[in-house]
Amino acid sequence: MEKALAHISEDGTRTQTVYEHLSGTARLAGAFAAPFGAKEEAEYAAWLHDIGKYSAAFQQRLAGGAATDHSTAGAQEAMKGCTPHVQAAFAVAGHHTGLPDGGNKRAADSADGTLFGRLKKPVEPYDGWREVTLPQSAPPDWANRDPLDFAFFTRMLYSCLVDADFIDTETFMNGQAAPRGNSTALSFLLEKVRTKAAGYLAAQSTLPVSSQRNAVLRACMEKGAHGAPGLYTLTVPTGGGKTFASLAFALEQAAAQNMKRVIYVIPYMSIIDQTAAVFADLLGAENVLADYSCADYKSLEQEKLTPAQYRQLLASENWDAPVVVTTAVQFFESLYANRSSRCRKLHNIANSVIIFDEAQTLPTSYLLPCVSAIAQLVRHYHATAVLCTATQPALEPYFRQFAPELPLQEIVPDTATLYTTLRRTTLCDAGELTLEALTSQLCALPQVLCVSEPAQNGAGSVRCLACRGQLLPDHAIVRRRPPPPAGRDPAAAAGKPALPGSVHLADRSRCGRGFPRRIPGAVRAGLPFADRRTLQPGRTPQRGREPGIPFYAGRLRRTADAAPERTRHAVRSRLRRSAGQPRGGQSLF
Repeated sequence: MEKALAHISEDGTRTQTVYEHLSGTARLAGAFAAPFGAKEEAEYAAWLHDIGKYSAAFQQRLAGGAATDHSTAGAQEAMKGCTPHVQAAFAVAGHHTGLPDGGNKRAADSADGTLFGRLKKPVEPYDGWREVTLPQSAPPDWANRDPLDFAFFTRMLYSCLVDADFIDTETFMNGQAAPRGNSTALSFLLEKVRTKAAGYLAAQSTLPVSSQRNAVLRACMEKGAHGAPGLYTLTVPTGGGKTFASLAFALEQAAAQNMKRVIYVIPYMSIIDQTAAVFADLLGAENVLADYSCADYKSLEQEKLTPAQYRQLLASENWDAPVVVTTAVQFFESLYANRSSRCRKLHNIANSVIIFDEAQTLPTSYLLPCVSAIAQLVRHYHATAVLCTATQPALEPYFRQFAPELPLQEIVPDTATLYTTLRRTTLCDAGELTLEALTSQLCALPQVLCVSEPAQNGAGSVRCLACRGQLLPDHAIVRRRPPPPAGRDPAAAAGKPALPGSVHLADRSRCGRGFPRRIPGAVRAGLPFADRRTLQPGRTPQRGREPGIPFYAGRLRRTADAAPERTRHAVRSRLRRSAGQPRGGQSLF
């Protein structure tokens, strides 16, 4: 009897049997699921996922016949027996078309596309699958405790299956393995960071800012090396060296806990390039993946990619890289996605250290889904999560709801001293301003960073300044959205040196982050949300070179502000009480 085939090479010279494909996929899927204790269950799903290819209808399809459903058969087999493997059935049913809805067990129709509907669907005979011996397996006990545990485990199992299926098929069709993966050990990257850290810690400096940064770095390295996996906060004012210190924590933790990668989740694309460039310079570009929609390797045709860009493109499909830098949108949307292309990476989030940069920007409208996802990763998938920010949001009650056994642990023991030492500004309430009054205030300062929201206010300020003869077109920078990749690095580099004395900047809040400028005055017009507004004062003097400068926070009339009125009112009230206080914006929280 001829062996059933799963694939035929494009030139028709090579074949892969169904058994060979199931075996290769099971080996990979089991390895992917091992870190969260589901090796056998992933192998079980993989052995079943393509048993429909044993049917005569599918073998005719390989010869040019009509398309046929080959995934429903495996889902039906997974639901047979005394203990149905429901999560495996979901994964198998959706390994091509996406995870299906469950549907209604009684009312589902065989043609409605739901899992329960497809369980009633007639399928072509696939008797040849009896050559397969299914492993004895069951999901972990925690995977069925509540609907959230069930749903998250289903996606993780699905991720293991679809990534393994894709890689095994790709390897056969190409005739060789694609240049995926990176064999660089995190311990090797850790040594690079330790060498860099030793230079910082050994340097002699009379600046109090430097000593505080070193204290933050020591605390991060100590806690990373000796702390257990869990939930952490890193609360450090802007300018306290959070980026490098958090990387040191992550690599120390990963090495100590035998974790596979470090993932940086950043709210805005405008600072991903800068962060990724810093990491690539320190760790090697081949070890850092920047995955976001504007990445250069995603904007070029495949034949125009360099070998390094091609490896980045492949790594972006499943985050198979030692260090990943991505957006919060991509991170959380992937965790709740149902398509195979979005879910392939999920199993590589397990067994990782995840740094949530600017954690206060977690979207309030989706706060519970975000917190519950973080809690799931820490509780069940051997991950450590760090909420890194200068203005720590009050998330502890939400984490108690989803992970009561996991307390939030602060990495830096004395955050109050940091806010005193790293104080850069004196917070002043400018009250309500007309555009003309704002313009006059800008013109009264030798240099100023004006941040407005929405962006049209900044553009209006620039036009008003220009009409008064106070500003030449090349003296202003108005940013409404992140520039394309080719334009981001020069813009960032241009902001590093001290700017000419007559220059005024009209900028938007999202572009105020990540550009280390030294400017002796700042104005914030709009007050969208308190936690975002309080970051802006830290974007002025650097490394203690200048004393605390005035930071004026005001409100433009007729500004379309997205914040609820009660939020704006609370911020204004607190701002009036905080004006001139040493700890400025930090005291708002």
